[in-house]
Amino acid sequence: MSGSMWRGDAVDLDAYLTRVGFQGEVAPDLSTLRRLHTAHVGAIAFDNLDALLGRTAVPLDVDSVQDKIVRQGRGGWCLEQVVLMAAVLDRIGFTFTAFAGRTRIRTGDKFGPALHVALLVELDGERWLHDVSFGAHGLHEPILFAENARLDGDFSFDLLREPTGEHVLRFLRPEGPAELYGFTADVRYPSDFELLNHFCLTHPRSPFNHRMILQRTRPEVRHLLAGNVLAEIRPGEPATFRELGEDEVLSAPEEIFGITLEPGDVQTLRKTLAGP
Repeated sequence: MSGSMWRGDAVDLDAYLTRVGFQGEVAPDLSTLRRLHTAHVGAIAFDNLDALLGRTAVPLDVDSVQDKIVRQGRGGWCLEQVVLMAAVLDRIGFTFTAFAGRTRIRTGDKFGPALHVALLVELDGERWLHDVSFGAHGLHEPILFAENARLDGDFSFDLLREPTGEHVLRFLRPEGPAELYGFTADVRYPSDFELLNHFCLTHPRSPFNHRMILQRTRPEVRHLLAGNVLAEIRPGEPATFRELGEDEVLSAPEEIFGITLEPGDVQTLRKTLAGP
């Protein structure tokens, strides 16, 4: 196995496939790509808990990310999940590049920092947007990277191109389309991820380091916990919201999002959420 920058040689593929519940053989084809995408987002939550636990130097090397997400049963945030997914795809034999997008759904800001990272996978002369780390509003399987592409199903998406040349991924909800992020296909590399990771962990404007954000995408329901507000998104229905009490918030990582935490981490989170 030649050592590419995506470190497919370092990934324990069998352990990863077990972690996400993937059944059957894998090959660098569209069927595998789709099934991997759905399995990953169903099993692995978006999880910003390290920032709340005071860990301001979360490593992005494949060994560390794999240990956390695969072996410890944790989730991970965007950059960690992309590092893991890229290593898995590299190991299987896919060809792809990474790009960075400017999140719009929480801010409506088309000009914020490009903090979200995802992949464009090349297959049979086409490219597919493969994004396993956007969370509760994100894709459950790849969408063709083409102008006016659509992904229809219980949860539907489309891909538009603006006059500026930016592509925009939209989540098509009953209450109206939601712009998730805008992006260009400019290639990003693992070295770029380190800068984004530092911003997300430490910058005062980061949306990820001052309140709990957990997200999980399953076929029947998508969950998003931001602070103490839990959103549930079901097929064909407007999202519902409810406030959780402190004990519910602390049990949510495991009970709702399938995240395994150490008892000491739960106690630290309780102190952090209680504030000074």
